[in-house]
Amino acid sequence: MIKIVKEIIGKVGDYGRTFTEFGLLPGYTPEGCKLTDVNLEATLGNLLLKIPMLSAAMTSVTAYEMALAMGKAGGIGILPAKLSTEGQVDIVSRIKKHDLAFVDPLTVDENTRIDDVVRLIETHGYSTIPVVDKFRNFKGIFTQEKYWEMNVGADAKVTDVMMPYDPKNRGKNANIEVCHNPNITLDAAKKRLKDTDSKYIVILDRKSGLVKMAFKQDIEDIKVGVAISTYPGWKERVKATVRAGANLIVIDTSDGYTAFVGNTIKEYKSMGFDVPLCAGNVVTYDGVLYLMKMGADIVKIGMSSGSICSTQREKATGRAPMTALIEAERARKDHMGHGGKYTPLVMDGGVATSADMIIALSIADAVMLGGYLNRFYEAAAPKLDKDKKPTTDESKMALVETWGEASKRAKNLGRYGHVHQRTFFEEGVEGTVEYKGRLKPNLEKDLLKIRAALSNAGSINLGEFRKNAVLELNSPHSTMVVSRPHHVEEKNS
Repeated sequence: MIKIVKEIIGKVGDYGRTFTEFGLLPGYTPEGCKLTDVNLEATLGNLLLKIPMLSAAMTSVTAYEMALAMGKAGGIGILPAKLSTEGQVDIVSRIKKHDLAFVDPLTVDENTRIDDVVRLIETHGYSTIPVVDKFRNFKGIFTQEKYWEMNVGADAKVTDVMMPYDPKNRGKNANIEVCHNPNITLDAAKKRLKDTDSKYIVILDRKSGLVKMAFKQDIEDIKVGVAISTYPGWKERVKATVRAGANLIVIDTSDGYTAFVGNTIKEYKSMGFDVPLCAGNVVTYDGVLYLMKMGADIVKIGMSSGSICSTQREKATGRAPMTALIEAERARKDHMGHGGKYTPLVMDGGVATSADMIIALSIADAVMLGGYLNRFYEAAAPKLDKDKKPTTDESKMALVETWGEASKRAKNLGRYGHVHQRTFFEEGVEGTVEYKGRLKPNLEKDLLKIRAALSNAGSINLGEFRKNAVLELNSPHSTMVVSRPHHVEEKNS
């Protein structure tokens, strides 16, 4: 269980606490716990994710593109309950049918500086880049993982870091899986990828000219989840989406501490599906314990802490996110102490930065991201240019529209307990967020920061982190000093 420095902070329960108020204290880091060794896998029920992240079930965030991108990254996208059953089924089916395709990769030449390669990675999100000469002859592979392991300066050439390719060796070449048949079929490429430990195949012509590549992630099962309400029709939605291949069902309500959610859990369990059920949202000890006792496989935490949420302002209901998590952990411990099973927690709301993710993951098994993901190209919301006019030209995108599920635009009545339109009032706002580009390069950068934090805490995986992490509550002044640069005019990057 997470440790909090009691003598420094007194009683945590005195005030509601957010993630930014806490700092992670470094622990002893043993050999074999380097940043590159850290494993971020998360187990939610019987569902294994490569990264501990879910996309929020918001109509401004998750549709096909976001669900696919999150699944390929190793997390899971959650399709909003506001979509029709047919709409959810269509997206789940398309994601499950996503298959291997050959890629004409981005390349760099032998004289490219490391700094320029890293910029390409940050812009496009490709962590594996072939190195070629001016005739497009294949010379080697630059991978981000290899770069992390080597101590080279930004001015070094890519050839100093790349895994070199020797055309005289037609077999396994310096850990590079190479195929010299430019006409290889997709089925044959798929078989080779399944039979190799490599994450990719480089396909060359007979003279070692680069033709194309294929990546193992495109043949792996992409996880996708769906949100449901507790209103009539949810059973038919579950049956249809599970039949289509959904990997996770999420009861998505703003307040999960209700008889309606409890009854839905019981009825879902009686249906006999082996797809795990996540229930929420709750923010109190009693609410968490209730959902665990009712049989939820996963419990989702959070109310009023999302960036577009105005629930606290409108009806004074909710809780600061870190306090909610601390209470959820207390409930989980007591549940297990009375013979209950370990129940994973998902933090939903108030997780805006990598630092927030790190503090949240000191207790939670995974985080659900809404505002964080809303900024990216893959978000479902329309993109705008600098004049706030809609655009589909990626080079002109400056802003992304955003709205809450309880905004006038979304009117997700079921999530907020409204039976009729006449009872509806807004608990979410509409607006815009700054466009930040593609998901993959931004996410990979933040995953790197999370791995670094776990390494600092002496934790090789998230389970160890939840046991080892020691947090300290900062005063408002110390938060300002330690959480951001100060007394300096920062250079724009």
